[in-house]
Amino acid sequence: MEVHAHTHTERKKWTHYLWEFLMLFLAVFCGFLAENQREHMIEHQREKRYAQTLYEDIKVDTFLINAQIRERNFVVPKIDSFRMLVHTKAIDEIPAGTWAYFARFGTRNTLISPQDATLQQLLSSGGLRLFKKQNVAEGIAQFDQALRDMKASFAFQDLMYSDMVRARNVLFDTWYLDEIMDINTSNEKIDSFKKKSFPLASNKKEDFIQYANLCQLRSFNLKYSMVRIETVAKQAEKLLALLKEEYHLK
Repeated sequence: MEVHAHTHTERKKWTHYLWEFLMLFLAVFCGFLAENQREHMIEHQREKRYAQTLYEDIKVDTFLINAQIRERNFVVPKIDSFRMLVHTKAIDEIPAGTWAYFARFGTRNTLISPQDATLQQLLSSGGLRLFKKQNVAEGIAQFDQALRDMKASFAFQDLMYSDMVRARNVLFDTWYLDEIMDINTSNEKIDSFKKKSFPLASNKKEDFIQYANLCQLRSFNLKYSMVRIETVAKQAEKLLALLKEEYHLK
């Protein structure tokens, strides 16, 4: 009978299995670190893109807001001048052009439409978490709250606007207002218009008082919203400086 020898596989030492485990663990761990680093880089790139876009939007907003502040600083005193004239003068004491010039500012309605698409996308998608720097995240939140307060203040103006237009139209044929409706009308043209005589739609004192009373509310609301607009301007400047410094923007 032929006898066959059996070959036996040499048993591996426990240190060999430990080494294999360590190598496998290191491979998985390094893969995890690489993936985590990749995600971190992607998020950092997104953070930088959002910061750049937000920065550009706020620069546009700052221009619009400052223009609105200048306009309101011009308009509100004119409304108050009309109220003072109604309170102190007889209707026939002043040329119709002077009445019309000051009265027309009561219905000048200008609102701000912020370039907030990036901001709203950040807030609605949870993108605010991308901003790892606490001061930047807080600056964005404060700017957003200031914008919300400003927009809410505009609602008071809208509620009374149609009443103001009706009351103004009781006093004037708006045909005569066309030539001075542009806020950039020259002083020479304004001075000439103030001296003009043309028929008033009403010369009743009570009609002028009615419009002046609405102008009082209008003036108050404009001053109230002005505080909110100036707050937005301050928060915008603060956030622009933060974004520029933290992300080296130009």
